[in-house]
This record gives sequence, structure tokens and C-alpha cells, in this order.
Amino acid sequence: MPILAASASIPQSTAIQHVSLIVQNRLQTTTNTFGLWKEYLYCPSHDPDAFISAEDLYQSHPTAIQPMSNNKGTEESSGYSSITTELLLDWQHTGSSKKSNEEINHLVHHVIFHPNFRYEDLELFNATHENQKVEAALEKSNFLRTFHHADVNIKVPSGSKHVAPQTLSIPGLYYCQIVPLIKEAFESPISLQFHLSPFKLFRKHPTRDDSERIYSEMYDSDVFLDEHDKVQRSPTDDAMCKREKVVAALMFWSDVTHLATFGTAKLWPIYMLFGNLSKYVRCQPNSSAMKHLAYIPLFPDSLQDQLQAFHEKWDTQQKDILTHCRRDLMHEVWKFLINDDFLHAYRYGVAVRCHDGIERCVYPQIFTYSADYPEK
Repeated sequence: MPILAASASIPQSTAIQHVSLIVQNRLQTTTNTFGLWKEYLYCPSHDPDAFISAEDLYQSHPTAIQPMSNNKGTEESSGYSSITTELLLDWQHTGSSKKSNEEINHLVHHVIFHPNFRYEDLELFNATHENQKVEAALEKSNFLRTFHHADVNIKVPSGSKHVAPQTLSIPGLYYCQIVPLIKEAFESPISLQFHLSPFKLFRKHPTRDDSERIYSEMYDSDVFLDEHDKVQRSPTDDAMCKREKVVAALMFWSDVTHLATFGTAKLWPIYMLFGNLSKYVRCQPNSSAMKHLAYIPLFPDSLQDQLQAFHEKWDTQQKDILTHCRRDLMHEVWKFLINDDFLHAYRYGVAVRCHDGIERCVYPQIFTYSADYPEK
């Protein structure tokens, strides 16, 4: 029977359908001398653990404190090696109890013995005045000029259902956009130490035939494995994209930080780190692993006067009102950080040419946020 007539009634679709085939290329490494091996869901394009040098396995301490030489020409009747030592240790035992032996050693060997230290510069020294100079210089810092600046508006209820909430402006928010910081990190040399393909870590028991799962880093956790598997199915801006898809495991931390022990200057920073990096590298101060994301504004001194002027229950609910203000401030600050660019990268990824020359599609995912109560 002819089928031409029947086929003529079938509508023809002009759309071209694309089918994405996700292949799990599992890989299991051999057991090393410690009885450990890795199990990958997808074969990694880069393994930073394969390039660990002997120098990476230890930390040198070039600034280690050297023992003090004895001065044989000084009197020893008081038990001290010199009058200078006696004055210094007498100062340690007065005032604050936080002046430990390690701090005194640091003061002597890294401050007093510093080649640029000049005791004649301390003739008119006043700690309060010097801290005030530091605070003034901080406001003009070139470092803060690299940040965006904005005022944060918060809504505060009036305490009466007949009076509308009032909007107060909190000045002084400094922030960076998250996506450019991610690009900067993946383009920098530190990305050579990023674990872009998560894995399961196992250990063979030395006396039995069974094995056990080892958890030591963010990139050998189940949540990282799950997110890495999900982004392999995530869409991209380019339907024909052939780039490797990887996760940028974001870890945030924030807390109020005092800038001086005896001063009043303080900041409320938000830092961003990457779970792709080993915790042993993240904790090194000179690793450049931590990104300064934002500086949350502190409440101005006039805020409480403004709240007292319009809130009917300020005298009895002062603590609760300030708690509400801090909570609302955190929500408004994160609206500046979780912007449209970040949400687009979160869903579709962002193309980055990494330091090894390979262009990858990076999907930022928020893994942890360590914070104090106000950020809660």
C-alpha cells in the first residue's frame, strides 16, 4: 500500500535536536607505599598530587628564633643576664597576661633587632595617636580602591502596625564580584594545585583484606563528587561546547577583625577560599589562597540615635532591634555578591583559560560558609 498520502500529513520539524552523551570514565590508581589509592568517577585531566616535590613535604623556618648570646660583662646578682633583660621581663609581668614568652622573643628578635628599628623615633611615641593615623590611612588605602563601594539600605520596623518601616542607609560597603575572583584564581599559578576532578580515597588495612574510606579534604568528599557529576549534565552558553566542566568549590568565612590590640580600628571582612585546594596549602599565609571578597560596613555611631528617634519600643526592645538590623544588613550585603553574573555562572558556567593553557568551563558552587552569629 502506498504511504505517500499518509506521510504528507505529518508536520515536519525544522529544529535540530542535540543529544549529550555523558560517559563516566572511571579510574582507579595503584596503591602507594602508605596503602592508599584513589577512585575517580571521571578520568582527571590534571592531578596536582603527581607533581609534589620533596620541598613541598616540609616547611622551613628561616626566621626561627636564635638563642640569645650571653653578655659576660654584665652583673648577675639579680639572676638576669643584664639590666636590659630585667627591664624587658619586668614589663612582661605587668599589665596584660597575654605577653607570653614567645611574644617577648618575637619582640626582641623581630622588632628590636630589626635593621630598620630606630629607638630615637620613639621619643614622642603615643600609641593612641599612632593608631589614629593607621585608621586614617586605611580609609585612603590603594587596596580598598580596587573594590566597588556602595551604601547598604536596610528596613527597620517602626514598632507600630500603623507606621510603615523606615529605610536606613549604612555607608561603607566595599566588595568585589565573585566571578572575576574565580577567573583570577584559575588563571594564576596556584590553580596548578587545584584538584579539578574529585575522587574517593581508600586505604587497604595492613592486617586484613578489607579496605576503608578515607576523608581528608573537600575534594574527596561525597558532596564534591555529587556536584562534579551534576555539572557534567549542566547546560552551557554554547550548546556545542566541548570544554572540560569543573567545579569551583567556594568556601566563605567572615568575622569582625580588630586591626590593633589597643586601638579601636576594626573591619568586618568576608574571605573566599577554594575547596579545590588542599587545606595544608590554604592555611599557609603566603600561599595567596585567600581572596578578599568584601568588607561589611559597621554601624555608624548615629544609628542608635536614628532608631531611638522613630522606633516606639526602643527602650524595651533595643537588643532585638539591633539584632534585626545586623541580620537585614547581612542579607542586603549578599545581594551585592550573589548578583546576576554569579547566578549565570552558577547555572551555565564560565569559560576560563587556566594557567596550564587549557580552557575549561568552571561552575561556582558554594560549599561552606563559616561565620559568627550576626551572619546567621
